[in-house]
Amino acid sequence: MAESVEHRKLKRLARFWLKQEKCDAVACEIRLPLSNFRVDVAGYRSLKSLSGEPGTTFAIECKQSRSDFLRDAGNESSIVSNRDASMRRISKLRDLLAMHLPHCRLYDSLFAEYDTYDFSGWRHDVWFTLNAEYMRLSRRVRKGLKFDKVVRYGCARYCYLVVSENVIRSESELPLGWGCLEAKGGRLVVLRNALRLETTAAARLKLLERIARAMCRLKKGKMGHDGPDSDDAAIVGEVNQFPASNDRDHPLAGENARDEGGYKAGQ
Repeated sequence: MAESVEHRKLKRLARFWLKQEKCDAVACEIRLPLSNFRVDVAGYRSLKSLSGEPGTTFAIECKQSRSDFLRDAGNESSIVSNRDASMRRISKLRDLLAMHLPHCRLYDSLFAEYDTYDFSGWRHDVWFTLNAEYMRLSRRVRKGLKFDKVVRYGCARYCYLVVSENVIRSESELPLGWGCLEAKGGRLVVLRNALRLETTAAARLKLLERIARAMCRLKKGKMGHDGPDSDDAAIVGEVNQFPASNDRDHPLAGENARDEGGYKAGQ
């Protein structure tokens, strides 16, 4: 599906915001380490002192509509619990139906307790409703819940949502650990600061590697080689033309300069 103009604007704002937060490398459409998820924008800020530890990583998701936001939202533990409860109800109903409809037994096992049953020929509304609900919840656990999983996997040090106006109705809707920036009048306003997430040095280095690879592809594209052909290429190039700040301009570059409870944007 083609990317909308509004979504490109949000990505542009996110990139400039990362540069204002002293990120040395910024790229778009990056696959996060430790998962198969991609984020719209990723950034890396190096430490101002030489050490064996890598710097700070940022992951940003842009959401232009409420439906897009809700598709990736949701509490993973709550939905897993609902799925398991649905499975228990299905098992209980299956035992009851097996008693009343023994002719639906398929006789595909040596022992009766392991046999399967085919109730498709009987229009039992509760049976079909429970199975549909279980399948829906299973799909959400397997393919959805992006926000919760990114935090649990420790894919980046700080995670932010960049949203259009009226996408978020209350702060309680925001996923745990994520910060939120709302686009208003061509700039981003902080709705909530992100928490400092636990992530390994290897994960941060892998994300830096993928950001650097995306920037190299952009450079090759400018030189006439194969490269990104969307507006993302032009925007990333524009963002990364900012002059690199020296150490004096990096009051927040070191990990020790931040509050352990979370990251406060713009400080």
